[in-house]
Amino acid sequence: MSDLTKKFHKVLLIAPPNTISKTSVRRLSTPIGLLYVAAALENAGYVVHILDSTMEGYFTTSMNGDLLTYGLSPEETKKKIIEINPDIVGVSSMFTARQKNAEAICRLVKEACPQVPIVLGGIHPSLFSRDCLSSEFVDYVVIGEGEERLPRLLADLNAGKDEFDFDGVGFKKNGRIIINPLAVRIKDLDSIAPPARHLVDLEKYIRIGVPFAPFSRRERVEQILTSRGCPNGCNFCATVNYWGRYFRMRSVDNVMAEVDFLVKNYGIEELQFVDDNITVDRARAMEIFTRLVPYNLSWCTPNGLSARTLDPEMLKLMAKSGAYQITIAIESGSDRVLKQIVHKLVPPKERIIELVKAAQEAGIDVHGMFIVGFPGETKEEMMTTLDYPFDVGFDSASFFIANPIPGSELYAECQRKGYLVENSQVDFKSAEINIPTDSSDFVMPKEEMIKLVDDYTHKLNELSKNKNPEKWNRKFEQFLKRHGDQADLILGRVT
Repeated sequence: MSDLTKKFHKVLLIAPPNTISKTSVRRLSTPIGLLYVAAALENAGYVVHILDSTMEGYFTTSMNGDLLTYGLSPEETKKKIIEINPDIVGVSSMFTARQKNAEAICRLVKEACPQVPIVLGGIHPSLFSRDCLSSEFVDYVVIGEGEERLPRLLADLNAGKDEFDFDGVGFKKNGRIIINPLAVRIKDLDSIAPPARHLVDLEKYIRIGVPFAPFSRRERVEQILTSRGCPNGCNFCATVNYWGRYFRMRSVDNVMAEVDFLVKNYGIEELQFVDDNITVDRARAMEIFTRLVPYNLSWCTPNGLSARTLDPEMLKLMAKSGAYQITIAIESGSDRVLKQIVHKLVPPKERIIELVKAAQEAGIDVHGMFIVGFPGETKEEMMTTLDYPFDVGFDSASFFIANPIPGSELYAECQRKGYLVENSQVDFKSAEINIPTDSSDFVMPKEEMIKLVDDYTHKLNELSKNKNPEKWNRKFEQFLKRHGDQADLILGRVT
């Protein structure tokens, strides 16, 4: 039961608008991070509202050069904030690419409700807490997972405290910025309440129908997160600093309870597992897949899997349990780049060919993820990566251009060497590393790299389309049913 005597009683959690390349697909997924935090707040007795700007304003777009922003307009946002009249606001900034939009939301909140405190959370503020708190529009920062920290922050505020003695929080006092660094992460994921999906209109997400993996097999789709953390240490990734290198898992019973709830309460037909790598623990993954079989669901893994965790037996069970597409994160076709630059172990190409063939024979499409343009990569190594999905026989692939994401090892390297581009787009379609042509790290001119990647993307798509038109049409059927006006995006790079 909620406590109406609390000064900070009504909480508004906001997901900001999204900005992408104009040639990208406008995805729309439930803000699962906010929904987890909302559930924890409700359990602690708070009244919680969710404002997902991307869903509420999905068809409201604006252009700035090659960038497209979709989400509620500033006027619509302020109106909704005033209508809700919150006591405190939490704003999500999961990725650096959305930080400017998050900052704009914080400004709007202060304009609409000047006395309302603002808490900023997500990957970017967790990695750059002091920078975020230097803004006059941000009062507090939650560092790391928010399910335990935000309720504790509110409890302390309601107790009249202005200084906090727990880890993972940043605040201001007497003109000073104080950061309590992250020390612990949630070990028992079963202790976390499931996402508070009742606080959003799930039917709107389903009707718009462009989820995390935008080319879904079924109509009624929802994402699910069964684990946190990744044991890999890829140089381009910043999320490992947020979730941690330690792989933490929900129990199979806990996962299946959520699956059962989604099917019975929302009629969900497809699951998209947004784990960094759901197959790290083989025994657990096999049990989940076995228990999925009776549900007759479709599912996929848009974030990618490590090829080292896969085998033919697992792939057959995946297919039996409803897997229609898996994504394998290869990253590079060059052993040297993988070992010396990316720092990732990938099986030999011969092994990948066997796995892809086994998956396809079981009825699963295989998507590959690749990155080119790392400092120090040669043109020959880049071409090896671009040729890789053709050689192996992937059904589809995403070619990304290496971008220095703040918080990643690659970002630190580029910062140290002076390669950073001011106001970088971080969209993985443009080349955002500024390497001097006389440097040993130079790969090729940016325009040439972008064109080469675009050409190979179209070449692979055309090959897949001509090779198996029936499979090609099936892949895009659901998307085109709702968004036929965006058919031209299909042959391009979907990042």
